[in-house]
Amino acid sequence: MKGLKSNNVSKIKRSFVRFLNAYELKEYYMVLKHYKLAGKRVQVPMLISIIDERRKTKGLTDRFKGIVSVYALAKAEGVPFRCIFNHPMELIDFLVPNSYNWVPTPEELTESVWDVRFRIMNKQPPLQRLTKLFPLTKQVYVYAKVDYLDKINETYGQQYQWGELFNELFKPSQRLEDCLRTHLDSIGNTQYKACVFRFQNLLDDFKEYHFKPLPKADQQQLIEKNMRSLRQITEHSDVPILVTSDSETFLSEAKSLANVYTIPGRVVHIDNVADAENEVYMKSFLDFLMLSRAQHIYSMGTDIMYRTDFPAYAAKVNNVPFERILID
Repeated sequence: MKGLKSNNVSKIKRSFVRFLNAYELKEYYMVLKHYKLAGKRVQVPMLISIIDERRKTKGLTDRFKGIVSVYALAKAEGVPFRCIFNHPMELIDFLVPNSYNWVPTPEELTESVWDVRFRIMNKQPPLQRLTKLFPLTKQVYVYAKVDYLDKINETYGQQYQWGELFNELFKPSQRLEDCLRTHLDSIGNTQYKACVFRFQNLLDDFKEYHFKPLPKADQQQLIEKNMRSLRQITEHSDVPILVTSDSETFLSEAKSLANVYTIPGRVVHIDNVADAENEVYMKSFLDFLMLSRAQHIYSMGTDIMYRTDFPAYAAKVNNVPFERILID
């Protein structure tokens, strides 16, 4: 009886959320909550990709998907694009504008409810939720964590490449570039391959949402199975192998192999750790950009491990060959 009541409550909640989304009431509420009726008016229409504490956006890859998609749409429509990314860290501490300046100035942002709108692009809403805004008349803040690039190319007759757009927007900050240079020098070779292992919390060392760890014996079996596959690659490679993972336990095992390089540092999921020092977040950006400079990237794992997009999108940055390997 208790379970039935809980299910009914969940259904009511889902129906309420669908109602709010259908009529964009949640987005209008955000405008009224965060802006002023008599606020400073700046009538410069633009698309603004936003990542802040008001909405959860999952991991770094999903944030990059949303940013690049909104930028591609702005570029296709010929309107200004800006990005506000200040949670759980300031993006500009790690990535700075490259050929396009996406950093807004306070003077160009409106404070008035009359000149701003929000769009929350959860899961897979149709691109039309954004395209129907054009011709743009307001500053539209977009929460997006979906890759719409193929749909944008199809809709606008473009041939945008994800990596080209990413590189137009971003280059490493000086601090991140210094860290990259240190690790590139340490790996001892400008040519290297990369292997990525994503365990989530299977090994009980990476707290992420509600994922449960395996029993200890099963954890050890999983480590050994992945190590055997990694060893096969290292033994047949004539260049170093960069190994990245969300598991410090596995990284500790991997670095014992000859020809393997790992990047030290604490591994976190940036949607679940909101108060860490920048040194902690640096690891995610280092992993991503080091992967993007590899010769070849392998995403490896068993059928119970997560099929992560992190290495797939790192590969897109510089068109690195990418391959998934399912470990039996």
